[in-house]
Amino acid sequence: MDSHKIDLLLQFILAVASQNDPGGKKLGPIHLIKYVYLADLAHAERTCGNTFTGVNWSFYHFGPWAREVWERIDQALQVINATKEKESHPKYRDDFVRYSLENDEKLVELERQLPFHIVLPIKKAIRQYANDTASLLHHVYLTTPMLRATPGELLDFSPLPEEPKPHSEAIREPRLKEKLISKERLKNLKNRMRARLEAKKKVRELVDPDPPPLYDDVFFQGVRDLDALAGEPIEKREYIAEFSDEVWKSRSRYDPDLS
Repeated sequence: MDSHKIDLLLQFILAVASQNDPGGKKLGPIHLIKYVYLADLAHAERTCGNTFTGVNWSFYHFGPWAREVWERIDQALQVINATKEKESHPKYRDDFVRYSLENDEKLVELERQLPFHIVLPIKKAIRQYANDTASLLHHVYLTTPMLRATPGELLDFSPLPEEPKPHSEAIREPRLKEKLISKERLKNLKNRMRARLEAKKKVRELVDPDPPPLYDDVFFQGVRDLDALAGEPIEKREYIAEFSDEVWKSRSRYDPDLS
């Protein structure tokens, strides 16, 4: 863990937020922690899984969490003379903390100390989410390290393993031909189906039924009898759905080809 890098990121994140509209300038601890996580994620994507801060991130109640980052917030932001306020919210019983900064020069100074591949993603994320907690949490929950983990587990930033590829050209060549043939067959099938549909549209004419349908007691009784064949209707009440813990490790959570 590198405390200096954690402090630098916390300070930079708040300095970037200070450029937002008034409603998005103030950040709480949960926002700061998530943006530090996104910075580590951006760095890991460039360094084969090595994070910038070196902290141990885990899957916690509100997404990625690192106690080391949370413990540095007050001290790191005091250094740049950030304002700390307690605010109330009508939905919550307890007050919550918000930090803000009014120092445009500090942003330039901090930005120079960070790699460009971290600066750009963080600026983009803060412009997009600011202090919108729900949207920010939704975003981080869908990142690959979170999708690969179970609650309480440490997050893995390493790249996803690649699917094994055939090394023999003798194997690759027939498979390529099969794909091309399949695509051609699918294209021909689509063309034939499209032609049939167009032909039906040309000859189809909608006419009023003669005699017109009669919606009487006999009709509605028939509908009730058909519905009865489906069995008893499901009672409207609250149900609890239970899922196996194995679902957390399902590859379909993070592999787009299986989603």
